[in-house]
Amino acid sequence: MSQRPRPQWAIRLETERLDRGWGKYDLARRLRGALSLPLTPAGVRGTGAQIYRWEKGIHFPDIWADVYATVFEMTKEDLFGDELERRAQSASGLPVEESPGIPGGTVEPSPTPDHGDGDVNRRDLLQNVTALTAGAAAAPVFAALTQGWQDSEPVLAGASLSQDMIDDWEDAVGVHTQRARVEAPTVALAALAADFMAMAPHLARPQPEGVRRDLTHAAAQYAMLIAGKLVDLGDHRQSRRWWNKTRALGNESGDPLLASWLRGREALYRHGFPGEDLANVLAVAQDAERLAGDRHSVPLVSALASQAQILAHMGRYDDAIAALRKAEFSFDHMTTPMIVEDDWARREQGLWFDKSVVYTLAGDVRRATEAQDRYPKSDVGGAISISLHRAVLEARSDPAAGMEEASRIIQGIPAERRRTKHMTLGRIVLNVVPERARKLSAARELRALTAVT
Repeated sequence: MSQRPRPQWAIRLETERLDRGWGKYDLARRLRGALSLPLTPAGVRGTGAQIYRWEKGIHFPDIWADVYATVFEMTKEDLFGDELERRAQSASGLPVEESPGIPGGTVEPSPTPDHGDGDVNRRDLLQNVTALTAGAAAAPVFAALTQGWQDSEPVLAGASLSQDMIDDWEDAVGVHTQRARVEAPTVALAALAADFMAMAPHLARPQPEGVRRDLTHAAAQYAMLIAGKLVDLGDHRQSRRWWNKTRALGNESGDPLLASWLRGREALYRHGFPGEDLANVLAVAQDAERLAGDRHSVPLVSALASQAQILAHMGRYDDAIAALRKAEFSFDHMTTPMIVEDDWARREQGLWFDKSVVYTLAGDVRRATEAQDRYPKSDVGGAISISLHRAVLEARSDPAAGMEEASRIIQGIPAERRRTKHMTLGRIVLNVVPERARKLSAARELRALTAVT
């Protein structure tokens, strides 16, 4: 069956978006922002899916038509042409001339069903990719199902992939992020690798500009999570490659807020890696602040908070506290929880963690303890680091007890779940004790436990 041509107004919507260099999610944020709607990940993705249907002529924007005109800085008449008059006639009961490409009384079915319907449940299958480590026999089944689903998808004009594939990868970022917090690094990395390997061939091929932006928007977030897991595993060489990939994809996405957030995450991961030049890592965090601009947002708060942590690790405590206060001010004045992974609650929780880091390293027991007490115990991964912060404080007043506590905490983490940051915090405990205490048996045990291999 031949595909009906799109109506002119739908072609114009896509053309105007592409002429401005905006990806689907770029426009989604602008449309939602014009209506003061929350820029949550789910909201942006939902509006992005609507944009696809509008640009294909499957649905008319209706109440969004005025918003489109505002965002594009055009009149509705110039944007939608005769379609507005046709719809006005329809509403009045007058005979309606058929819109080009869409016969009266018919609506082209969507080639990409709403994700909320769970039409393929592909995401559920992918998230069971723990089979790669917990039952290898099932791994080929999941891989075959994923490949079959992708091969059966209708591709976008001029592209090598479908819109549903891009949306699926974007949707999965939150799931991968949550897994990265709670799973062993190797398990989380296996799931990330499964998705990125599926994206890689499409990243290597020419794509229409808007498709390229949406694809790189998703891929950049995967690259960041992969780089972070490689840091957790202590693989400096591989992680460096993936940080470079993250920056390149973030820049290509055309979304400065995403690029800012990715650089902030890079700085947070890298500053605890043994042998890193902290001055270079600080420059990454400062670049994140530059990209975030003046608007108070989650990426800006994250950029400032990462600077605070890095400065504290450099021993520049006054500067660290100043950066931390700027992060708190920006958080208090946020008007929108800016996309990416974080929401209001997560970022507020993160600030308590940032305070614990800065004040622990600065030796401010009262403020550090307050932050540690406020940090939610339900966040198991963060709670382990918080307990090591407490060990640092204890080591300042009782070196033997602090070192013994740090050893106990690290030994209590299953070997496959130990991360570079845990080892770094153990070495910080060693660094804060007096020289004479480093000859104790507790120091020898902790030193062996946290040795760089």
